[in-house]
Amino acid sequence: MSAPRRYQGIMTATPTPLDAAGEILADAVREHVESQIRAGITGIVPAGGTGEFPSLSEAQRVRMVELTVEAAAGRVPVIAGVLHPGLADATRAASTYLSIGADAVMVVTPFYYRPTQAGIVEYFRRLADKVDGDLVLYEIPYRTGVSLLPETVAAIVEHTRTVAMKACNPDLSQQMRVVEAVGRSIAILTGEEAVFPLHIAMGAVGGMLAGSNIFPHAWTKILRLARGGDLQAAGDLHSRLQPATDALYAEPNPAPLKAAMELLGMPAGPVLAPMLPASTGCIERLRLVLPAAMAIERACEAEAPVTRAAA
Repeated sequence: MSAPRRYQGIMTATPTPLDAAGEILADAVREHVESQIRAGITGIVPAGGTGEFPSLSEAQRVRMVELTVEAAAGRVPVIAGVLHPGLADATRAASTYLSIGADAVMVVTPFYYRPTQAGIVEYFRRLADKVDGDLVLYEIPYRTGVSLLPETVAAIVEHTRTVAMKACNPDLSQQMRVVEAVGRSIAILTGEEAVFPLHIAMGAVGGMLAGSNIFPHAWTKILRLARGGDLQAAGDLHSRLQPATDALYAEPNPAPLKAAMELLGMPAGPVLAPMLPASTGCIERLRLVLPAAMAIERACEAEAPVTRAAA
C-alpha cells in the first residue's frame, strides 16, 4: 500500500489519560487503543492537541507514544503529534517519536512568529532534511494564527516526504483549492467535525477526529456514506450526532471529551494546567445528549462488518 493510501479512513486523536498526580494511566491507554482498533479505526494520533501536547512534559509525550505503539502492535498507523513552534524542538521530537516506533509525525505549522509562506516552506524543508520518516502537515489556523495557502502546501509536498495533511481550516473554498493542488499526491484528512461531510465531498479521504474516541462506528459510517456519494444520508447521520459533537467542543478540547469518557466509564482523568476541567454546566449538557448519541453509535456498530481481529 502506498504511503498516502495508508493514511485514510477515520483516525482517532486520543486524549492522554492521567491519574490525579498527572501520571499516565498505561492500562487505560492500552485498553482504549484496543477498543478503537476493534471498532475499525484506521489510525491512532497520540500526543496532539487532544492529547494535551503543550501541557505534557517531553517524558510524558514519549511515554504516550510508546504505549500507543505497543498497543497498536503494527495493526494501524500511529501518527505522533509534534506541536512545537520551533525547528530544533520539532526536529528532535519528531526524530524521537519515529525512533520509538511511530509510523509518522503530525507537525503543526510553526506559530507565534506568524511566518511568511516562504518561511513555512523552508521550515518544513529543513525539518524533512533531518527527519527520516513520513510527515503529516497539520494546519489549524484558529489555534496557530497561521494558514497554509494551497501553493504553499504544494511546495511542501514537492520538497518533503509528506504523506498526508490534517486540515482544520474552516474556509471551505481554501480546502477545495488544497485538494485540487495536492489531493492526488497526499491524503487530505479533515479535522473539522462540524463540516465533515462537506470536506469528504470535496475530496478528503478521511479524518483525524476527537469525537471518534466515543463514536468510532458512527463517524466511520458517515465517512462511508459520504465517500459512497450518499451525501443526504451522511448529512442526516451527521446532523443527528451534532448535539453531542457540539457538547464535546462547548469548552476547550479535551476537557469536555475527558468528562464524556468518564461518564461512559472510559478512564481519562483530569486535564493539565492551564486547562480547566469541564464545567458543571458542560457536564450536565453531556449527560443530556450522550444517551441519544450512544444509541446512534450502537446502531452503527450493529450494522458494521467485522473489520479487524483483536491482537
